[in-house]
Amino acid sequence: MFAIKVIPNKRKPDDWFLLRDPEDFVVNIYTRKTTAEQVLKKLQHNLSKNVLIEITEDINPSALARATAKRQKVNKNE
Repeated sequence: MFAIKVIPNKRKPDDWFLLRDPEDFVVNIYTRKTTAEQVLKKLQHNLSKNVLIEITEDINPSALARATAKRQKVNKNE
């Protein structure tokens, strides 16, 4: 599983967060690295030079559980 790590200030690399859905604040999780890389490229296009983003596998277990639950709920509704 992969997520996008956002570092708002490149001078403070220890201050970061994972990219979340703005409606329900669930971390965006990608099962394929290629999908995460495509999203990363789209996001990097419009970013400030002070903001860094990267792909990470370092995902908190509770955030991963919430993202998985959301994905299952969405798949049931489809």
